[in-house]
Amino acid sequence: MTKVLYLGWVGFRNLGDELSWRLFQRFSKKYGQYEKIAFSLPLVCAEQIAPYDVVVLGGGSLIKPEYMQILQQATQMEKKVLVWGSGIDGIDKRDVDLLLANELPDLTKYFSSQDSFVLKHAMAAAAFAGICGPLSQKLLEALAADHDHIYTVSDPALLLKTKRPRQKRNEEKIIGINWGTTYNRLFGQNEEIVENALAKVAKKLMRQGYHIYIYAVWDNDRAACKRLYDKISCPYRVVWDQKLYSEKQLIRLLSRFSATINLKLHANLLSLAASVPPVLLGYRFKVFDCAASLGLERYVVSTDAVELEEELLQKLELVNRNRQHIVHQYSDYRSFYRPLLMEPFQKELFF
Repeated sequence: MTKVLYLGWVGFRNLGDELSWRLFQRFSKKYGQYEKIAFSLPLVCAEQIAPYDVVVLGGGSLIKPEYMQILQQATQMEKKVLVWGSGIDGIDKRDVDLLLANELPDLTKYFSSQDSFVLKHAMAAAAFAGICGPLSQKLLEALAADHDHIYTVSDPALLLKTKRPRQKRNEEKIIGINWGTTYNRLFGQNEEIVENALAKVAKKLMRQGYHIYIYAVWDNDRAACKRLYDKISCPYRVVWDQKLYSEKQLIRLLSRFSATINLKLHANLLSLAASVPPVLLGYRFKVFDCAASLGLERYVVSTDAVELEEELLQKLELVNRNRQHIVHQYSDYRSFYRPLLMEPFQKELFF
């Protein structure tokens, strides 16, 4: 019987990371014969890998030197390794712009020659190398990883069942806003500027007849959400929901909304699963990467935008105009990626 170790940022009540782990568990139990499936806390040592037969680099921004070293150790110990929905992050905004313009940035500031060597061999040794976005794939190929061996599979969240879009939307107009903190590790390095812009956007939307619904997807986001609620200062038209929801509960909640504006990546994906179009706050590379995997680049607003408030309003108008197109496009991409995400389970590559 097989013992599987799942590497991920699990155990911190962050909805996106916990969701990827739960989906991995669900399909492992459905398709596999195993003795044990466990998750690791961030980073492990060789001694912790030793009891396991298979090591899986799971969903999240985990394609980085320290995790590649873990995969390399696992292969040296003759363990099977797989990459399932992970990607790169930590790329500067100017280099994101280069990638979006089909140009290649200087990668030596992110990966040393030794890092590149380890990454190349760890990816080559993987029985499955499914990564979360085409921008990550482009960077890996530039680092001399095997082109034919790496696939973009988007995010494991695409395995969630989607909410059927309503034919008639006569309910009151609600814009959901997911806010939180990155501890200023975002493009522009200033969350206060973004928060103030969101408050101004919310006030303009209320003058257009909208209600605002503020929600979090991580414990540590609650304080930032409360600040935003206080800045909008209109309790009769603004809800600050302090509850942290499961993915099913959140999809059901979001399905009532007209549109959403989201900081955290998986808030966008759950909005799409609810058939509600999102405006994506591009706070780090991974948001642009995921958006590119779903053809949603035009709906991203970078958090370092000079005219942030105006861009948010323009993008919100755009998603409202293109609601049906976005919903159908997401459905098409989900149909494309789902077999790729399921391939390791159905072919029993995890076991």
